[in-house]
Amino acid sequence: MSWLDALLRAASMETVFLAALVEKFLPILPSYILYPAIGIGAEDGWALAARCLVAAAGSMGGTLAWYGLGALAGPQRARGLVLRHGRWLLLSPALYDRLAADYRRRAVWLTFLGQLIPTVRIVQALPAGVLRLPLAGFLAATALGSLCWIVLLAGAGHALRSQGWAAGEAGLAVLGAMVTVEGSGALLAWGLRRRRRGGAALAAE
Repeated sequence: MSWLDALLRAASMETVFLAALVEKFLPILPSYILYPAIGIGAEDGWALAARCLVAAAGSMGGTLAWYGLGALAGPQRARGLVLRHGRWLLLSPALYDRLAADYRRRAVWLTFLGQLIPTVRIVQALPAGVLRLPLAGFLAATALGSLCWIVLLAGAGHALRSQGWAAGEAGLAVLGAMVTVEGSGALLAWGLRRRRRGGAALAAE
């Protein structure tokens, strides 16, 4: 067993909780690196399930903090915060405005989907708090989406480790797959936007 394997297996439930909580504020270690590592460190299926639940609880703690910050700040102050410091959290004013506008129309569905998008899932609760979305429905959708995301990544890391992959190799494999999927999605979205713009321009002529 390598030193990395030993370190991941030695991580306590408190460490898993704190790592998931901090990830919602400081995306230094992205979720598609953090959660596969949590899965790699699980000794068996029961340990994996326990780690996923604890990580989801930590993630929900960060969500509640962001929601409370948004509710206390209010619309004007929250947007000013995004303008001044949003770049440190990969949150641009345009993304924040789009999240807020979409939330007014499809809150629960977009909350669930947002937890499956790396950048959005970190700060999604801020505009939700600003808009004072019903807390029970918001938390339920967030918990379900967050758990799906964590189980997917942690499960992938654990499955590769169970097949004999070293911790570093398994982590890099999951990271490579997620970057490929995310990049493909971004290219697809760009292509669709360009196609719509082209169609709108032709219609205007």
